[in-house]
Amino acid sequence: MSQDEQVLYDPTAEPRVLASGLAPRLASLEGKRAGILDNSKANAGTLMLAVVERLKEKYGVRDVIKREKGIAGAPSPDILAALTTCDFVLVGSAD
Repeated sequence: MSQDEQVLYDPTAEPRVLASGLAPRLASLEGKRAGILDNSKANAGTLMLAVVERLKEKYGVRDVIKREKGIAGAPSPDILAALTTCDFVLVGSAD
């Protein structure tokens, strides 16, 4: 290979197709525990906390568990364990 040549690598992979369905719809939010998975984007946590406060006032949501995921990618097992105690979870926020 000469000094002017470059080797390029293609990091893409074939997409993985995972069979999954939607969670069953909750009949009511009364007495339910909300979860928040904050992806650490600007104001994402603030926005989701405000949404849960409205759900408490208007629909009787009982309490909230909030966890932060400071990096891109899947949340840690500890975060997932905490959020599995919730009846529903609000996840992240787009830019």
